[in-house]
Amino acid sequence: MKKNSVVIGSIGGLLLLAMGGLIYQHHSDKGRISELERELTELRKKEKQSAVDRSVSHQMEEIAFGQQMLSEERSREAIRQSEIAQAATLRSEAERSRALQAQAHAESSAQEALDAYQLAERQRQEADIRRQEAVHARQVADTLNYISLGRTLGTQAYAIYQTGDRETGNMLAYAAYMYTNDYGGDLYVPAVFQALAQSAGGRRNWNIHRGSISRLNIQPETGSIVTVSSYGEIFTHRKSGNQLVTQRLMRDHTHCFRDVYVHKDGKIFAVSMNGQLVVTGKDKTEVLPLTGVSKPFSLQELNDNRQLLIVGENSIALYDIAAGKMVGTRQLDYNIVSTSRRDYKPLLFDNRGGMHLVSSLNEMTNEKVPAAGTVTAYASSKNEHLAAYGMSDGTIWLTDSKGKTSKLVGHLSQVTRMKFNGQRLYSSSYDGKLLFWLLGSGQIKPVTLFESNNWLMDFTFDKSKEHIWSAQSDGTITENLISLPLIGQRIQQSLKRNFTQAEWDYYVGKGIPYRKFISE
Repeated sequence: MKKNSVVIGSIGGLLLLAMGGLIYQHHSDKGRISELERELTELRKKEKQSAVDRSVSHQMEEIAFGQQMLSEERSREAIRQSEIAQAATLRSEAERSRALQAQAHAESSAQEALDAYQLAERQRQEADIRRQEAVHARQVADTLNYISLGRTLGTQAYAIYQTGDRETGNMLAYAAYMYTNDYGGDLYVPAVFQALAQSAGGRRNWNIHRGSISRLNIQPETGSIVTVSSYGEIFTHRKSGNQLVTQRLMRDHTHCFRDVYVHKDGKIFAVSMNGQLVVTGKDKTEVLPLTGVSKPFSLQELNDNRQLLIVGENSIALYDIAAGKMVGTRQLDYNIVSTSRRDYKPLLFDNRGGMHLVSSLNEMTNEKVPAAGTVTAYASSKNEHLAAYGMSDGTIWLTDSKGKTSKLVGHLSQVTRMKFNGQRLYSSSYDGKLLFWLLGSGQIKPVTLFESNNWLMDFTFDKSKEHIWSAQSDGTITENLISLPLIGQRIQQSLKRNFTQAEWDYYVGKGIPYRKFISE
């Protein structure tokens, strides 16, 4: 039994074990089935996804195929366009080549046209130059002819005026002035100037002094003329119309005045050979003895008009104008023969051929005169860089800034005064002549302003430099008109009529266009 029980028990155990195995297997299969179901589900999903992917892939393939076809079409189109572009490029190159050829041809034609234009322009300019040269030559010839005509008319005017036919002489003189002036000629040539001076009548004489006039000067403020004489006279003169109004400041024959100086404050200083300095002002006249100065004969301003240098035969003295007294004297070991001014300072000339520029009593230079002989007059021009030395024999030596010296011959005796006015040098002399010299001309020749039978002692310009006032040894003072515009105006105003046509043809010339000088 027990054995059966064991067998039954074993069988039961086996059954239980089998049942357990079956249960386990059941459960295991069930899990496997679930797993398989899950896998099947997953596979179905994957199959669906694969189908989708295959569909997408197929679509992508179709798209790619379409794009390939499009790309190939575009490639073919690009090739076609490239072929078109190449053809266009070939055509463009051909057109460009033709354009370049046309441009080169056009440029060549343009250059030929420019060359032709420039040639024509040069020919035109050359023609203009030749025409201008011809016109200029004709103008020069006409100018020279008219200038020559002016000189001829001046000569005729002077000669006819001398015969007493002043009317014709004046018309000829104005014609000479007009043609010479209009064509740039020199109005100072003797043939013209002497006719103008004669017809203008711009000279007036007044015999006023009893003694010889030694010096004359101009009052800076009023323009009045101041004269002193060897008879101890001091006069002032002013113009009133055509009249000369004279005021006598002093007449004392015990004095022999040699020089006069007019200060800017109106005071007049006159030095006498007998050793006195006379000072005249508005209220009084003083006579001051010059101790230590023998035979004083010249007065020269010094130190900006504050002092007056008094020059004697062999001594100098200094007078203080503000203080009204002498401040010193100095003796010299040579004789002074004449005085003048240079660089606004007194310049003394001695009897040994020396000259001395004075800065003070104790400061004087010692220089050599660049000409042999005795200097009796001197003038200099800073603007023109010229200096002129007038000699006792009438010769004038002209020097320039380079030291070149020229000899001017015109006076017959001692030169008494010289003055520059631009390129003209004026000079007076004991020979009675007042001359001027045109320094810019090649050959310097004198022109006579006027001539007197008496010694010309001195001269000066008026403030306007339109007149020259001169002093003569017989006590006469003379006014000479030297302004050419005023001379021409004066002659024209004196004309009473114009030339008749017959007179014009006879004096001026039939080939010269007729002109009227005045309105009738």
